[in-house]
Parts: sequence; C-alpha cells; structure tokens
Amino acid sequence: MKPYLLVDFGSTYTKITCVDLDREYIIGTSKATTTVETNVLDGYDKAYNRLIRDHPEIKEEDISGISACSSAAGGLKMAAIGLVEELTVEAAKRACLGAGAIVKRVYAHHMTKREVRDLVEADIDIILLAGGTDGGNKECILHNAEKLRDGGITVPIIVAGNKDAADEIDDIFEDTDIEYFIVDNVMPQLKKLNVGEAKRRIRKIFIEKIIEAKGIKKAEEKIGEIIMPTPEAVLFAAELLAEGFEDEEGYGDLMVIDIGGATTDVHTVGEGFPKRTEVLLKGLQEPFAKRSGSAEAGLRPRQRVARFRRP
Repeated sequence: MKPYLLVDFGSTYTKITCVDLDREYIIGTSKATTTVETNVLDGYDKAYNRLIRDHPEIKEEDISGISACSSAAGGLKMAAIGLVEELTVEAAKRACLGAGAIVKRVYAHHMTKREVRDLVEADIDIILLAGGTDGGNKECILHNAEKLRDGGITVPIIVAGNKDAADEIDDIFEDTDIEYFIVDNVMPQLKKLNVGEAKRRIRKIFIEKIIEAKGIKKAEEKIGEIIMPTPEAVLFAAELLAEGFEDEEGYGDLMVIDIGGATTDVHTVGEGFPKRTEVLLKGLQEPFAKRSGSAEAGLRPRQRVARFRRP
C-alpha cells in the first residue's frame, strides 16, 4: 500500500482524501470545519486524526506525499477590467474564472472615480486589467491604469491588454508601490482568446502572496505547497475525466457541478460546436474547458438543515 493525501482547505470544511497509489483505490476520507480565522492547521489536524482513527491501516510513516488546494477565506477574489463588455471584458472574466477566481467586480470602458472607489472598498485580491487587441485601442487601458494608480489601489494588478501599451504602462506604475505584471493580451485578435499566461500569473500570485495573507501559508510548512485554487483543481480534474490519461479512456464532453459552502461552480469540457450545419457561431471564442461561478450561492451547513426540515 502506498497512501497519498489529497487536501482541500475549503471555505466551510477542510477535507482529506487518502488514496492508495499502488492499487488506485480510495482508502478513506475525513473532514473538519475550516479554521482560517485562527490557524488552518487546527482544522487540518482534526480531519487528519479522524482519518487515522477511522482507518488504522494508514500508517503515518507510510504516507508518500500530500497535495493540497484551497478556497478558504472566501477563495480567490478578483476584478476584471476591459474595454468592450462582450469582448475584452469577457476575455478578462474568463481568464479569472479559468484560474479559479470569484469575479466580484467587472468594469468596462473608461473607469470613473466612483468605480475606482468601489473597487478600493471591495474585498479584492487581484485586478486583471485588459483592453484593446494588439495594435488596436490603447487609450482606454492607459486611462484605466492611471485611474488605478491615482485611486489608492494596493493589490497586485495583472496587465493583459494591448501589447502596444506596455511601455506606457511601465511609465504609469514604475514609481509607485503598486505591484504589477505585464502578460500576454487575453484577446490579441478580435474574438480570439489567449488566457494561458494570465491564468499562470494569477495562480503564481495566489500561491506566493494570497495564501500567505490568509494564513494558509502556515499549512505549507507542515504539508507542503498549496498547489492551486480549488476551482482550478476541479477544472483540471474535469479535463482529465473528459480526455482520459495515458491508457485510461476519457468520458468525452461533460459537465461537472461543484456545490461548495460559499460558491457553486459549473465546469464544462467540450468543443461546443453545434451539430446542425445551419447554426452560425457568433460572439467570443469559447475555451475547451470552461468554468462559471456564482459567489455567495453555496450550500452552508445551516442551509442544509433548514432544507431537510421542510415538510
């Protein structure tokens, strides 16, 4: 037996699943209330002790490794900013959602002082600033960058817009305390998505900064690195189920619905092309693997109790 632990620091519960890598078998699971307000390891230790108690065949010295993900403390919260709602704004939103974030604020066109104040007051972890195709409009993204600079923004900003604006973006932010990262344009050509580098940067910031600020960093010292936000992990799992792995055949196009304690996420995997030849495709290109999320629409324990008591 080669036990391996999979840990999810969720908004409501910390869950542990122990799998046997040799037999490809789930040995057991356990959970405890997430304790991010104090020390996340308190909840982890409770779940771990329950797992060992209920499954004495698991020996601590035999555990070969641990992998973890996290959506604790409300998960990864982001704001998406772009030029046109159905184009660069939508591309920015899809990059955020694909990286496992909750999109709490969305702004289009030229930001106003009121919108910047709203953004500053919101509980946001990262801002994704997009706008303009490569070689296209750059005036809007520069305007919004200046508004963010002058508005008291303190969270990291990922700039993923018109590449022609990169030098001027540097000039806007270089003498400030704002941490910013310029990555590939999320929509380099009209209706063409390119969210890979933006998603990788979001994940890197999440691992290096966000989980430390939320206290999850304490857990890394004991169990190792937190790999990614939980919704992103679920999306990767959905892709594996759809496409298969090595000699394991996949299920093909599918949908995965994750009803969590704080959010409900819907993951779809498939090309999404119509079967009828007379149907015309319009709008922004859809990604092969896509996630949509609804914040503050999860199923918390008290909601389950209330539901079960209905006549």
